[in-house]
Amino acid sequence: MRRLAVLLCLLPWAARAAPSGQDIVLHGNSNGALPCAACHGVNGAGKPATGAPALAGRPEGEIEAELAAMAQGKGGNALMRSIAHALSPAEAEAVAAYFAALPKP
Repeated sequence: MRRLAVLLCLLPWAARAAPSGQDIVLHGNSNGALPCAACHGVNGAGKPATGAPALAGRPEGEIEAELAAMAQGKGGNALMRSIAHALSPAEAEAVAAYFAALPKP
């Protein structure tokens, strides 16, 4: 019985899955972050006409650092600062890992 009580206490923690970078890139998150693919493209190639840089194949740490800076209101444009602010640190890490794993355009 005691073991069951411990397992039930751990269940909510275990149920929280790590965020999927691909899901966030394609669909955004429930905290207001828009899908990254809307501007940076599904394959992360970017859209030069709108000023959205290519992210595919860039170093994960570089992408994470830029998202962290934008979340603090530094760099980027107002839309990117808003999106970065809406990402949790785990979500920003997942997005950075996803883009870094994509082949460069």
